[in-house]
Amino acid sequence: MPIYEFMCQDCGVQFEKLYKRISTADTAAPCPACGTASKQLVSEASHSFKHAESQLRGALPPNTGTSDDWNYDKAIGRSATEGWNAIEGRNFKKDAVIREERQSGRGVTREHLVPEGATSLGDQDGSYRVITEPERERVNARRSAAQKARDALPPMVPGE
Repeated sequence: MPIYEFMCQDCGVQFEKLYKRISTADTAAPCPACGTASKQLVSEASHSFKHAESQLRGALPPNTGTSDDWNYDKAIGRSATEGWNAIEGRNFKKDAVIREERQSGRGVTREHLVPEGATSLGDQDGSYRVITEPERERVNARRSAAQKARDALPPMVPGE
């Protein structure tokens, strides 16, 4: 027999009502205190996700409901942790270069840094340097050329 929770819209009284069948349940019931129609509340569910008892390689994970394979969830979590640690490591190195450059009086930000000795991101040895003036001029010239090319394109019309 289902028990439904209600709350009166006028006086704020919360009460429960027991129904014999789900099909007979009303979404509104009279308040026992003032008689005004009240609205049904959303009740807490008593459901939890459980992993199979056959997984004997450690304690059960928190009830995230993500998947039935805890080992798969752990691998995804480990990969995410390694990725964020790598990002933090790169940012730490960049911040060290910025601090050093600012101590010498230069106003350097992360936008002024490039990988040291790298021809592509895959070749990077993990250190950074400040972009040189000729490199900056080349980058700005390429950006200007790309902007001119974008401006020369006809405007896009949706649906064509």
